Amino acid sequence: MQQGNVITYSFRQLKVHENNYPTHDLELAAVVFALNIWRHHMYGVHVDVFTDHNSLQYVFT
Repeated sequence: MQQGNVITYSFRQLKVHENNYPTHDLELAAVVFALNIWRHHMYGVHVDVFTDHNSLQYVFT
């Protein structure tokens, strides 16, 4: 988000083997996917990642 507005959305279809993943693994995979796509914009800058998924809160602490 920038100045309270969403800048971009990223999405992709699940792979066949990912259908069996638990929800918290899918949420973490989504964060990794987004960071991988936008990494060239993030080099050399401070980036904060926010999630509202409770099971991922421990990852960011």
